[in-house]
Amino acid sequence: MSENPLSAPHRRRIEALYIAHSATIRAKLQWLGFSGQTLEDLHQEVFIIAIRHAEELRDDAKAWLVKVARGVVVNYRRRRREVLDAEAGLDRLSTASDPEVREIVRRGLDALGDVERQFVIRYDLYGETIAEIARDFGMTAERAYARVRAARKRLRRAIEEDGCAWPDE
Repeated sequence: MSENPLSAPHRRRIEALYIAHSATIRAKLQWLGFSGQTLEDLHQEVFIIAIRHAEELRDDAKAWLVKVARGVVVNYRRRRREVLDAEAGLDRLSTASDPEVREIVRRGLDALGDVERQFVIRYDLYGETIAEIARDFGMTAERAYARVRAARKRLRRAIEEDGCAWPDE
C-alpha cells in the first residue's frame, strides 16, 4: 500500500521548484567537483529532502535548496570519508611541486574538518574571494575571513605536528 504523501498543491510546488532550480543545484554540485552517477545521486537527494519539507517551503526556495545541497555534500563526504575537494585542490599545485610536499599538504588538509578544509581550499587553492565564500556559507565577509585565518592556523599546526617545518614567509 504505497501512498503519495504529498497533496496536489505540494506536489505542484515541488515540481515548480524542480523546474525552476534543478539546473542551479546541478551546477552547484558540479562546481563542487561531482560528476557522473555521484552527481545524479546527490542532485536527487537534494530534491528528496525538498519533498520531505514540502509543506514548509516557500515559493522561492532557491537559497534553501543551495543550502541543502551544501549539507548533502558535507554528509556525503563525511559518510564516504572522501576528500574530493582536497584532491582537486592539490592538483592545482604546480606540477613541479615535490610529491612529498603534496603529501604533507594532503595530510594537513585531512586533519581539518570538512568546513575548515572548504575554506582553505576555496580561498588559497581555488583563489575564490572572501565575498564569494561568505555568500555561499551565508555569513559576513568578516566572519568568512576569520574562518579562513583560523583554518590556516589549524592547517599550519597539523603540518607542524606531522613533523614538518613551515617555510618562512
